[in-house]
This record gives sequence, structure tokens and C-alpha cells, in this order.
Amino acid sequence: MLHEAEHLLREFVAYVEDAERRPNVLSIYLVVDPAEPANQAETPAWQIYLRNALAEIENQLNPEQVKQWKTVRLSDTSEKTEWARTRLRLEAYLDSYLPQGKTLVLFVSAEQLLAYELPVRLRNYAHYGWMQIKDFLYAIDEYEQHLVVLFAQDKARAVNLFLGTSASDVTVNLDQTWQRKDSRKTAHEAQIARRQDELDRRFARYMADEINQLFVRERDIDRLILGGNVQLAHAVLAFLHPSVARKVISVVKIPFEAPPHEIAASIREIAHTAERDHELILVQDTISMAKGGKRAALGLSDVHQALDRYAVSVLILPYPIETPILAGIVDELLVKALHSGSQIEFVRGEAADLLLSEGGIAAQLYYSLPLESVR
Repeated sequence: MLHEAEHLLREFVAYVEDAERRPNVLSIYLVVDPAEPANQAETPAWQIYLRNALAEIENQLNPEQVKQWKTVRLSDTSEKTEWARTRLRLEAYLDSYLPQGKTLVLFVSAEQLLAYELPVRLRNYAHYGWMQIKDFLYAIDEYEQHLVVLFAQDKARAVNLFLGTSASDVTVNLDQTWQRKDSRKTAHEAQIARRQDELDRRFARYMADEINQLFVRERDIDRLILGGNVQLAHAVLAFLHPSVARKVISVVKIPFEAPPHEIAASIREIAHTAERDHELILVQDTISMAKGGKRAALGLSDVHQALDRYAVSVLILPYPIETPILAGIVDELLVKALHSGSQIEFVRGEAADLLLSEGGIAAQLYYSLPLESVR
């Protein structure tokens, strides 16, 4: 889901970068979650925010351009109608829009519109000018899908969760149960207990195959947690394909019948720790590579040079991003990175502190460059 969002964003960025004249883009983030009490009023809170945000933007524009949007045609290519066509394109989309997700993200220009509903809550925000993509990319990076598979003696249950930043911010994409096919008891079962181990192995192998296939179908799942009957969970882990087994971050004793919000509470700290550990290793490895003259760059100057040469495979930024080093240029860097096909990683906590002490921004490269930091 979020990977699809990133793909669509890359296409929109390509349009912005390839245009003869860089277009102004209306970037909008709206908390549209229908479960929010403020969005259940006759006029939902997100509509009120949007109306006020558009009025504030239009107060900074030429009044002649502002009043044109109700009469302009989208086929008009005049620069003087750029805002009017942008506003018209936005209004045409909103006319038939019905909220389904938690946050609606819109990038609108006079020629294009990209709309995507995220299953996570971001902040309300609106801006006209340079594309504001950092919050969208942060959501893609931070809100990874976690597949939790719980085992009981005769069945298994898979719950696919998006974890937000707060305990109440949870989205359930899947809650599926498999029944053990060989679980039917017989009058002689007590006498054939020696077969139980083989039956357990068969069930574990079957469940491992099901999980492997689920990862093939659902490529957005980033991490796997096994739980319930811990003995069965470890048995399944042994049968998982290596590429799937590498995504297992923990085996946890979670009650099989636990509701999704309790499952989310049980794994939140585990997921948080796994993400922070991954980020710290990434930053440590990148710094070591850069200082060793290998395929990495440290500091704004070197990273900028690498981006200009389309050499960046992974761009690494601290979060929050509003640091003196990156003030005013973050979205420009992100657009460049997306346009060149770079992966973008935001790091927090200890990893962010380490990155800030070593130049505030880093990148892993496709190939070595003669950079200032390694001379």
C-alpha cells in the first residue's frame, strides 16, 4: 500500500522535474479519518481546515488569478491561470471525494493531481510552491506493516497491522484464521501420542508455506512477529523461507484471541526497538564506509554532489528534519533523490544524534566518488 504510494509519488516528481518550467504545486495533508469526532460534524473539521488554508494561500496571490478558478478551463496553458487551474483541479477531485483512510495527501498542479489516502494519521498542512513531500515520505518510511501470526494447538491467526505514533493509531489490514486440517480427534488418540510430533511438524510446515505465500502476495509487509503457542511458533520459524525468516523480529507470547488493539500494544515496543536498531546500524555502517573511502558520502556538500550525479542509492536524513544544516532545502533534496530512484531513510533517536554529529546527512552510493569528506 505505502510502496504503491511511493511509486505514484515518484511518477509525479518525474513530471515536476521534467517540466520545461517547474510548476508550483499545492501540497495538502488532511486528517480525514471518519472516526474522528470532529469529522462527524455537519461540516467536517478537515473541510474547515482546507477552506481556511486555501484562503490564506490566496491572500498571498494576485487577486485577478484567484477569482479566475470558477471560469477557467483546464485546457488553458497561460501562466497567468496557473493557480486558477490548480484550484479547479482540486475542487473537481473533492466534488466526489468520500473519506476512507486516516490522512488524505494531495499534490496538485495546473496539469496534474496526485491523491493518496494513508492508513496513518499525519498533521493538517497546506503549502503552495515547492512540493512538500517530507511528511509523506516519513510516513512511508516509519509506518511499516507488521504481520503478527499467532498459533494455537489446532489453528493459526494472521493479523496485519499498521502502527502509528500513538497507542490509539492502529490500522488492521487483515485478520485471518487457518484451521488445522489434521486436528480431528479419535477414540484412539491417547494411544497414538507418538504421532503428535509428526502432526505438529506437518502443521508447522503447512503454516510456514502459507506465510511464505502471504509475503509473496503482500509485498508491503516489512516485519513479522510470531506468537501464541511459542513452541509451535519456533517450529514454524524453522520452516520459513530464509528471505521471510529474516523479517522475523521476535517470538512473543500473545494470547491467540487477543483483539487487534491488544496485539498492537504487545508488539509496539518490539517494533520500535527493531526500527531504531536498524537505523543505528545503517548510520554506523554508512559513516564507516565514508571514512574508509568506500561508497558513501557524509555532509550536505558531498551528498548534494552525489545526488547531482545520480549516484545515491540510499539517502539518510535525521527526523525531525528541521535542523540548521538542512533548513529550507529538505524538499529539494528529497525531490532530487526520488527523481534519481534513491531509497530514502529517516533515522531517529541515537541514530539521528550520531548522524548530526557527522554532518547531519549521509548517503550510500552506487559507486565511489572523489568527495571532500574522503580526501
